[in-house]
Amino acid sequence: MDNRKDKRFLERNRAFIKSTSEGHEPVYGNGINAHTYDLSLSGARICSPQYFPVGSVVRIGIDLERTHQSIKVDGEIKWSRKSPEEADIQESGVEFLHSISQTLLSLIKHLYADRNGGIPTSISH
Repeated sequence: MDNRKDKRFLERNRAFIKSTSEGHEPVYGNGINAHTYDLSLSGARICSPQYFPVGSVVRIGIDLERTHQSIKVDGEIKWSRKSPEEADIQESGVEFLHSISQTLLSLIKHLYADRNGGIPTSISH
């Protein structure tokens, strides 16, 4: 059932989403507030009041609560559905399109570092 290649971390982080897709009508204005439901190095489940079409590309700003860092990453919407828990919320699976190594390093530090900030020498899923 789990198609992710990296370990998921169930945590809620504030997010802000903007469309970056070319050639599509904007489905929302300048951006919308959202949150992550789970997060991995390769993607996230994003919860928001907005539906995102499968295949669209979005820019996501995520405030990583535990490490107090902010990252910006582009991602492709892989699936979308209504939330089974919240009536007015849409869930979307986003695969990150890492183009900035600092973003990946920030995610590794946030998801895998110990409480003292030490980064592990290997990561397993």
